[in-house]
Amino acid sequence: RGDGRGDGRGDGRSSEGRGGEGRSDGRGEGRGDGRGDVRGDIRNNGHGAIVAVGNVGTDFVTCSNNEVGGNELAETTKHLLAHDIQSALKVLVKLSKQENAKAVRNNPMMKEVLSQLYGQLYADNISIWPRELADLALAMGELQLHDPVAVEVLKRVAELAERQVDLFTPGDIAVIVRGFASLGMRTESLMSVIAAEVVRKIDGFDQRQLSNTAWAFAKSGLWNEHLVRAIAAGCLSKISTFTAQSLSQISWAMAQWRTRKDDLMNAIVCELQRKTSEFAPAPLAMIAWSFASLQLKSPPLMTAISAEAGLKIADFKTQDLAHLAWAFANLKVQDQALFNLVAERFQQDIKAALPPELANTAWAFSKNNFSHEPLMNSIADEAIVQIRSLKPLEVATLAWAFAVARLQHRQLMVEIGGQVAKRIEKFQPPQLSHIAWAFGALSLKHQEFMTSLSAHVQRGIGSFKAEVLSGIAWAFAMVRFRDEVLLRRMATDIARDVADLRPLALARCAWAYRLLLGRSPELMMALVVESVKKIDSLPTKTVVNLVDSLYANPPVPMQSSLLEKALAARIEQVSSFFKEAWSVGNQPSINLEQYTSQLSAFGVVDCGIVGTPVLLGQLGIEIPNCSFLQECRMQRRMRGTGLPLPQQQQLLLLQQQQLLLLWQWKPCAPHPPLHAALLQKTAVGYLNAKLPKQHWRPNNAAVNNAKSAQL
Repeated sequence: RGDGRGDGRGDGRSSEGRGGEGRSDGRGEGRGDGRGDVRGDIRNNGHGAIVAVGNVGTDFVTCSNNEVGGNELAETTKHLLAHDIQSALKVLVKLSKQENAKAVRNNPMMKEVLSQLYGQLYADNISIWPRELADLALAMGELQLHDPVAVEVLKRVAELAERQVDLFTPGDIAVIVRGFASLGMRTESLMSVIAAEVVRKIDGFDQRQLSNTAWAFAKSGLWNEHLVRAIAAGCLSKISTFTAQSLSQISWAMAQWRTRKDDLMNAIVCELQRKTSEFAPAPLAMIAWSFASLQLKSPPLMTAISAEAGLKIADFKTQDLAHLAWAFANLKVQDQALFNLVAERFQQDIKAALPPELANTAWAFSKNNFSHEPLMNSIADEAIVQIRSLKPLEVATLAWAFAVARLQHRQLMVEIGGQVAKRIEKFQPPQLSHIAWAFGALSLKHQEFMTSLSAHVQRGIGSFKAEVLSGIAWAFAMVRFRDEVLLRRMATDIARDVADLRPLALARCAWAYRLLLGRSPELMMALVVESVKKIDSLPTKTVVNLVDSLYANPPVPMQSSLLEKALAARIEQVSSFFKEAWSVGNQPSINLEQYTSQLSAFGVVDCGIVGTPVLLGQLGIEIPNCSFLQECRMQRRMRGTGLPLPQQQQLLLLQQQQLLLLWQWKPCAPHPPLHAALLQKTAVGYLNAKLPKQHWRPNNAAVNNAKSAQL
C-alpha cells in the first residue's frame, strides 16, 4: 500500500492511478500532494482509491502519536479507513473540544485525516446525517483548519447540507453555521437557505441556539431583514432564559448588524441588572461595547457594568479592559474611578496587550479627557516594541490619542513617523490626515514623514477629499512645512469641493494658507463664500478665526463685510452679557458658577484681532494706545527677569524714558551724535525684537534725524 503521494499529480482518471508506486513501507519517494488521484479515483471507483491515495504507513502513524492529538488522529484515521465516518466524527468532535485543540492542526497526521474525509465525502454512495455534517463543520471551525484540503472538505459539507437543509433541527442549524463562521467562510448559498429555515423553525430554537445562530450570521457579515426580525422576536420571547454568554452574543450580533431593536435591547438591560453577578469579565465588557457601538446610552446599564467591573477588575484581560474603556468613552460616560482601575490593571498586563488593545485603550482615555500619563507612557513604550505589527488604523488611532492628550512622547512619534513614511502606500487618506494632524497638534516636525506625505499626496491627489487636504494643509502650517507646488495644487482641489468642508475646517484652511502662501485668491474667495452660506452653523470661535485669517487680504470685500457683520452680532451677545453681569455701580448680578458656564457657552477665549476692538467699542472702552501696550509688555518682561521689585521698577523706568525720547523725538532735539545713535539703536532694536511691526509706527523723521546725526 503506497502512500499515494509519490505521483499524486498524475491524471487522476485511472481507477488505479499511480499512487501504488510508493514503497511497501508506506513512505513512498515522491512529494506530490496526491489530490489529483483522490478526486479522480473517487469519482470513478468509489472507495477503491482511498487506500491507494491516503493510507500512510505504520511507521508514520507511530512516530506522530507523541504529538498533540496524535492518538485521537490515529483513531480517526482508523475509523475512516474502515469507512466508519460516524465514529471518526465523534473522535474528531471530542478532539476539537480539548483545551489545546488548535495545536492539533500542526500535527502532520491532520493532513491524512483531511484527505480521507475528502475522499469519503465525494464518494457516490455517501450517507451522512445532518447532525454529522454540522459536527464536522463545527469541529473544523474549532480546530481552525484553513488547509486547502480543509476548504474543499467544507465546500462539500455545504453542498451536502444544502440538499437536505429541511431535515436540520434548530440545534443542527446553530452548530453548522457556527462552524462555518468560525473559519470565516461565507457560503452564501447555504446560508441563504438556512436563513429561510431559521425563520420557519424559529419557535423551536432555545436561548443558546438563538444566540449562536445570530452570532454566526453576524460574524459572516450576512444580514437579512426577515432573519433578524425573527431572531429578535425569538430572543425577546425567551429572554428570561438567556445566560450571560447568550446575552453578550446577541448584543454583539445586533451591534454588527447595526440594528437597534429597542424592545430587545431594553430587555437585555433588565436581564443584566438581574443577573449581574453571573457575568464574567468578557461578556460584561462585550455588552458595554455592543451598546456603545449602537450609540445606545443606558445609565442603569453602564452603572451596573461599572459596579460589577470594579469588583472583578483583577480577572479582566487586556482585551476586556480595552472593550470596557472604549464603550464608556464612546458613550461619553465619565467614570473616573472605573478608568483608574482600568489603567492600573492594564499596566499590570501591558506585555500581553495586542496592537488593537493598545490603540483603543489610548483612544478611550484621550476621548474621555482622562489624563493618565503613566498609562499612556506604558502604552507608548509597548507600542514602540510592536510598532511593526501595528495596522494603519491602529497607528492613526495612537497618534490621535497622544495628540489629544497633549503628550509629546517623542520616541513614539518618531517611530510612528518613520513607519508611516516607509509604508505610506498602505495608509488611507483619512488616516494620513489624522496622523499629520497629530504631528501638527503636538508641534512636532518629522521631516521624513512630512516629505513622504507631500510626495504621496502629489502622486494621488485625486483620491484625497477636500476635508483631508485642508487637514494636511493645517498640519503643514503648524510645523512650518512649506511645499508651495503642492499647496497651490491642493488649493485648486479644496476650492472646487469647498462645500464638503466642515465649519472648523474652513477657518483652519484659511489660516494655514495665509501663513504658508500669504495669498491664494481663488481658495480664499471660495472659503469666504462658503462661510457666508454656513454662517448660522459656524461656532463663534470659528467666525473669529476665519475673519482674522482674512483680515490682511480680504478677497471679496462684500462677502468679507458680511462675515464681519456676523462677527459683530456674535460679539454683541458677549458684550450684553458683560453689561448685565457687571453693571456700573452695582454688585455682580451673577454667581461665579453661572458666570463661568455662560462664558464657556460662548465658545471663545478671545474675540480676535478684528473682534476685540468691536467688543471694546460696544462696552464703551477706549482702545488702548501704543504706550499702554508697550508698558504692559515691559512689565511682563521685567517679571520674567527674576529681579527684586525695586530693581524691576528702575529698569522699567529707564526703558520707558528711552522709548519716550525716541517716540517724541523732534528734529531740533540737541542730542550729541553719539548719544543719538546709541539711543536709536537701543530703542528700535528692542521694538523690532519684541513688538510686531503692525502694532507700532516709529517717528520716521526722528529716526532719520538720528541717522544723520550718527553720520
